[in-house]
Amino acid sequence: MDSREFAKSIEKQVAGFCKNLDSKLPAYSFIPLTTDEMRIKVMQSRLFNEIRAGEIFGGWLKSTPELDVKKTLANATHEEYEHATFLEEALRSKGATPHDYQALPAQMAMFNAFEGLTETVERIAAFPMAGEGVADYLIAKSLKAATVPSWVTAPYQKIHEDEAEHGNYPFEILVKYATTAEKQEKATRAVAMSLVLRRAYFDNLDHWVYDGSLY
Repeated sequence: MDSREFAKSIEKQVAGFCKNLDSKLPAYSFIPLTTDEMRIKVMQSRLFNEIRAGEIFGGWLKSTPELDVKKTLANATHEEYEHATFLEEALRSKGATPHDYQALPAQMAMFNAFEGLTETVERIAAFPMAGEGVADYLIAKSLKAATVPSWVTAPYQKIHEDEAEHGNYPFEILVKYATTAEKQEKATRAVAMSLVLRRAYFDNLDHWVYDGSLY
């Protein structure tokens, strides 16, 4: 398949996953939450994501052969910690301890799986394109929802603006490098893995926020 058409097919797959979330939005989106206690738990979980994402992007640097992708990952690493600072400040404004949080089992599995990917097209398709694509979709929805208070939307407005400034860099990387059937197959499987694990994380987070269960 032409690499641009392939990248479009991955975008369509991720968009379909996002659309399926609309019928029952996860706690991750903040939209169905009714108390600040719940919102703090979700923000702490999402703060962990920012820190862990920075670790993964940074960890990929040495084994990424493409210099343009290496530069992109370096910028992304720095940005994840800027985003973490926004969330830390919001949590402290509510009297919460930002990092008083232990990663959920499905959350650990998701990030460990990302960390284990070895090829550029797999990594970019699974995490920046699929994983962060879903996250930004839900951020956009939360910014428009009347049920999400301003102390939550304020940091996410900054994060959403940062994502918009970069354009769709995962798409362009796939267009440039997912040029063989083998690479496209690996990227396709990585995206499928990413979305399965993202769904498991959302379900795990729902259980923990609503009833305190880890399963």
